[in-house]
Amino acid sequence: MSGGAGGVRAGAQEPAARGGGEAAGKGRAPVDFDAFFAAHRPALLARAVMLCGSRQDAEDAVQDAFLAALENWDRVGGYEQPSAWVSLVMRRKLWRALRLRIRAKRAALEVAVPRQALPEETVQARRVLTAMAALPPRQRMVLVMYSLYAMTHQEIAGDLGIAASTARGNLRKGRDNLRRMLGLDPGTDPLGEVPLVGTGGPVPGDRLAAALSSTESWLCSAFEEDERAPRRARADLAGRRRRAARRT
Repeated sequence: MSGGAGGVRAGAQEPAARGGGEAAGKGRAPVDFDAFFAAHRPALLARAVMLCGSRQDAEDAVQDAFLAALENWDRVGGYEQPSAWVSLVMRRKLWRALRLRIRAKRAALEVAVPRQALPEETVQARRVLTAMAALPPRQRMVLVMYSLYAMTHQEIAGDLGIAASTARGNLRKGRDNLRRMLGLDPGTDPLGEVPLVGTGGPVPGDRLAAALSSTESWLCSAFEEDERAPRRARADLAGRRRRAARRT
């Protein structure tokens, strides 16, 4: 992919890099790509896993999105939030992959336990990931886009190429299914979930969304602790770029 992604909403909650935000802004020189890649890859990979549940599909989509950014870095690197552009490309690539593999059996998600994670945090994260793996792909995508990106029904619909009513229905079904698989009673929800209202992301106090956010943080910590992963991923990115150049 070599063109723009377009349609990046300024208010969307993108996966945040640990230890700092974006350094470049409109009219400024692009940030260093290698520094950007190292800072944002763990969080973007964690978000991709939350979206699709497959480590391999997530890594492929993240690598392809970073490659698209690298090929257009003179432009993308000067954006106020280049990570939002990369996240959008990743999300669209995942959605295309999910539609192609809608009936394929998924491999078990293999992620090392973060060294600093408390036992109860690991138990909850694995429980949430197991439950989410049983959701239909569209319900999972819509649920994550609403809960973690804080996107509206209309924005989700536009991103996935579906009707807003379809996005709304999948969100409600996804929440109901996840609540049921986690053993939550809608009348006495121990997560303290509030009724679904509005269209601009979860309302304050939505503990189901908080559980998804905590699980994403657990994943991000696990990916950050894999010290060899950034070097492997950067080498893979260089290889993909060389192969792409030979095809043109």
